[in-house]
Amino acid sequence: MLQGNKNDIAKLLPYVSERLQKALTYVAETDFSNVANGEYEIDGRNVFARVNTYATEPKAERRPEKHNDYIDVQFVAAGKEAIWYTPLTSACVETENKAEKEDVIFYAEPQEKNFVTLAAGDFAIFFPWELHRPNCNAEETAAQVQKIVVKVKA
Repeated sequence: MLQGNKNDIAKLLPYVSERLQKALTYVAETDFSNVANGEYEIDGRNVFARVNTYATEPKAERRPEKHNDYIDVQFVAAGKEAIWYTPLTSACVETENKAEKEDVIFYAEPQEKNFVTLAAGDFAIFFPWELHRPNCNAEETAAQVQKIVVKVKA
């Protein structure tokens, strides 16, 4: 997992792949206050963004997940949420596999101890070897969030 603020993106660009550069540049250069919910292609299916607005939920109501084919760049444009994460190990128990059609595999409680709180302007990058549990309440109550997930073909 790699995290930062939108203002830090330029510092990362020389050190990441061309596809991640496209994803991070899109995040840095886009004013999402004027972007409707939906899916937007940046580089065909190699790099595309999903813009969504929702209310966060308690951690217990969210499932840990991972993706085989895509890296997730998760950017919070408005609001605040917590994302729990942990490395994928042999102790992680798969509960539902939708990898073939949706590139997502869900897992039982892996007892993540790590989390990141993303406020407006913050991003985190999750790789295929990491479980992550997004859209969780950062505080006691739910928050309205606008989040952009840029999917980067691994």
